[in-house]
Amino acid sequence: MKAMLQFAAIVILFIATWFGFSRIDFVRIFHLNSINKKMERKIGDAIIDAIESGNDVIKSDSLDIIYNKIMSRLCSGTILNSDEIKLHLVKSDQINAYALPGNNIVINTRLIEKCDSASELCGIIAHETGHLELHHVMKRIIGETGISVITSMATNGNSVIAARIAKHLSTKAFERDQEREADAFAVKCLNAANIGKSGFENFMLKMAKTDGAIPDKLEWVSTHPDSKERVANIRSSKITSPKKYIQVLNDTEWAYLKKCAIQKQLVNSNLWK
Repeated sequence: MKAMLQFAAIVILFIATWFGFSRIDFVRIFHLNSINKKMERKIGDAIIDAIESGNDVIKSDSLDIIYNKIMSRLCSGTILNSDEIKLHLVKSDQINAYALPGNNIVINTRLIEKCDSASELCGIIAHETGHLELHHVMKRIIGETGISVITSMATNGNSVIAARIAKHLSTKAFERDQEREADAFAVKCLNAANIGKSGFENFMLKMAKTDGAIPDKLEWVSTHPDSKERVANIRSSKITSPKKYIQVLNDTEWAYLKKCAIQKQLVNSNLWK
């Protein structure tokens, strides 16, 4: 009887110890802090170079003005630095947006086509910004690729590895808890910026209607699963809504951005010509 009790105690102790260690994010503790901002920027630059070498990236001075306006508003009620977050518009039929190391966010033209307002787009950008600020991107890359590979790429550069990472981040889902955390971050960010969560909720509701029958080109749904559950979480958020809603882009700016996405080419170097 005594032996059985001792055995049971050992089993319980083992389970408790295992559970405790399983709650510790060793990847973040031992490796994430070893990647400084300068190294992360190099990794991000390498991935962006790989994307630009294999895709059409739409650029113009007017788009830069619009990007700055969006990010300045999104970051206005937070401690985020809008100058550090870079947006990239990529010609693609995939309805998708994804975060990359070095505070880069890629937005596919088809996703902007699907947005009915600038506030919907801001919701997506706020969500991807959440992945960056919560270190989801680097934790995922280090966990799946390995610290030695990442360090090597940051030091020496490797276009093949960079392209593979870009493909992986654009097509694979984050963990469910990470998606919830990014959504919560987005709602808080949107409300603090006086944009509100309604645009984000509207876009998510549109995506939720496709769950269970996801077209090949609807990447944002396949990489951001459980849309219906997430809509419910966004609706039930207890974060205080803004007392005053402020338009992010004026009609001319939004029309220009939509035109860039639809035509998938440089529309005009000057928005106001």
